[in-house]
Amino acid sequence: MAQLSLTEADREAIADAISKAERTTSGEIVFSLADSCGEYRHASILGSLISTFLITFIYLLLPTSHTVSVLIWLQTVSLVLFYPVWRSLPLRRWLISSTELDLRTWHSAFIQFYSSGLYRTREHNGVLIHLCCFEKRAVVLGDKAVHEKVGNSKWDEVTDLIITGIRERNPRDGICRAIAACAEVLAGHFPARPDDRNELSNQVLPPLD
Repeated sequence: MAQLSLTEADREAIADAISKAERTTSGEIVFSLADSCGEYRHASILGSLISTFLITFIYLLLPTSHTVSVLIWLQTVSLVLFYPVWRSLPLRRWLISSTELDLRTWHSAFIQFYSSGLYRTREHNGVLIHLCCFEKRAVVLGDKAVHEKVGNSKWDEVTDLIITGIRERNPRDGICRAIAACAEVLAGHFPARPDDRNELSNQVLPPLD
């Protein structure tokens, strides 16, 4: 999932799904995708230390003479070489606590929510679907009017649709089904209005710098 990428056709399908969904409600739906919600340098350092420990262990097992200078040189080189390797490995996610991954995902979603202008909709009934690939987590955030009527319980079903679609190697379908599910919830509380207008872009939002 950390390598998830959307083709131009996928992005167009998602934009079309949002456009279709918003015809049934006065609410606004925004979808954003982030490769990663953090640098997680500590995980890269820990991975480098683990790799260096293994290299040191192998060196000490070799049937040859061992010197302190060679050992120090080997450990230094290992740390320097393994750090960039671990930075590019999705495997380092296992060195990060679930709590931190959750917090980073939510923090990224809140920043995207305000950066996208969702909080400025006329009825305060915007919803953000935010997917973080490295963290393997999705978050749905509703503006205050949505939260007052829906709360958070409904959104777990929406995020499950996304994760299931990705696991089945069909992320586009999972995301589009999640958008439709959001629209169904919104339409029940915020039906379409004759004077409704599209207040925000339906395109997939790019990652924030």
